[in-house]
Amino acid sequence: MKKAILIAFAFLALSAVAMMAADLTGTWTGTFTPDGDQPGGAYLVLRQEGTKVTGTAGPSVDEQHEISNGKVENGALTFEIVTENSTMKFELKQDGDEIRGDAVRQHDGETQRAHLSVTRKK
Repeated sequence: MKKAILIAFAFLALSAVAMMAADLTGTWTGTFTPDGDQPGGAYLVLRQEGTKVTGTAGPSVDEQHEISNGKVENGALTFEIVTENSTMKFELKQDGDEIRGDAVRQHDGETQRAHLSVTRKK
């Protein structure tokens, strides 16, 4: 009997984790602020299946780039946006209907950093 209760509890705990992980699917809008520059727009469309995250991101609905290597692990969302001359790496944290964090890329021999702050579009 105790073993059955433990198995049921473990299943419920895993189900709760899976349900929380599905929270990223949706449209997110906000700001993308390069260090030393003014904030610009940010528009993300994310789809999550388990720990894998796919979708697009960019400054607006009209300018979107595919994200690659998207995943959620230990409460952190990471992904990359690859363009013809650089790769921007994102390290973000979700807190309910907010996602915040930083992006870094190497461009022309220089490290460029930015901050992303978006909320779920309702």
